[in-house]
Amino acid sequence: MKKLERLKKLLERNYNFKGSNYEYFPKTNQELKQLVDGLIKQYGNEVDLNIINVYDINDFNKIFYDYRRFNGNVSLWDVSNGRKFEKTFSNCYNFNTDVFSWDVSNGKYFSFMFYKCRYFNSDLSNWNVSNSEYFHAMFYECKKFNADLSKWDVSNGEYFHVMFYGCESFNADLSKWNVSNAKNWKNFAVGSLLAKYPERIPERFRSDYLK
Repeated sequence: MKKLERLKKLLERNYNFKGSNYEYFPKTNQELKQLVDGLIKQYGNEVDLNIINVYDINDFNKIFYDYRRFNGNVSLWDVSNGRKFEKTFSNCYNFNTDVFSWDVSNGKYFSFMFYKCRYFNSDLSNWNVSNSEYFHAMFYECKKFNADLSKWDVSNGEYFHVMFYGCESFNADLSKWNVSNAKNWKNFAVGSLLAKYPERIPERFRSDYLK
């Protein structure tokens, strides 16, 4: 009961009433997590969460972690101040919302972001990930994922291990990726369709897939 009361007060403190619409303005990862949890419980797994203003949030770590049936709308979120995106949607098995317009240019940590999002296949071709160093397990077992990531600038990337592990549909051409700073790429594409096309794998990672 006390937890519900705290959540109620948090919700009341963070909205402006405009007709029948609410706008929420969380300032921290914890506040955003509490808002998301409350709204999903109240409105269900397909809730439109674009009523939340996330502009001030720089840490999106585990915001939707383990919401296995979640497939709500976050397509309009302004995440431009986001730096940490680890496990944002990890274990969201049903998640397949369009996040094409997300500005992740300040992001440094993307590890496990879409871990086991089995139906996820949003177009991420325009994402600017040039500041990131951590890509490991980003798309681990995203079985439907096959977005064109050929133009991603991953030149600052250091950790790429199991990035596309188990991505059964993924076969984008990544051969021109600059991975000169990579430190770990173990099992980069094991179990993915990409593993059958070693010529599409960054040259530095390719030897593991040549027969």
